[in-house]
Amino acid sequence: MARAHRFHLEVEGHSVTVQTRHAVRETELLVDGKVVGYRQTPARHRPSVTALTAELPGDPPEPFAVTLHVRETAEGAPTCVLEIAGRSHPMPELPLARPGVTSRAAGRPPLRSARRLLRNTLRRWG
Repeated sequence: MARAHRFHLEVEGHSVTVQTRHAVRETELLVDGKVVGYRQTPARHRPSVTALTAELPGDPPEPFAVTLHVRETAEGAPTCVLEIAGRSHPMPELPLARPGVTSRAAGRPPLRSARRLLRNTLRRWG
């Protein structure tokens, strides 16, 4: 399972995003780019369902809930559903990097290679 996921949906002119980190042990709910909900579970506990609630800004504010479902299989990706005004809307998962943008780690050797190089260098000097 990927270590992080991002789900996004435009609702009534507002941006609603759900982000997970550390294999869904940390879940963040953002409305218009601002964190309005957060849930963290202990490292030993893997939640199968995480629910967060918030309100869309407006007069009056509109309450909504998001539910993150984690499948039990190792390769199963989580799914996210937004519930507002008695209706459910599936939230599509978005890539974590923008298209055409390479990550900062691209072109760098893996950490294991760096450790191996350091270890070998220290052996030669020691």
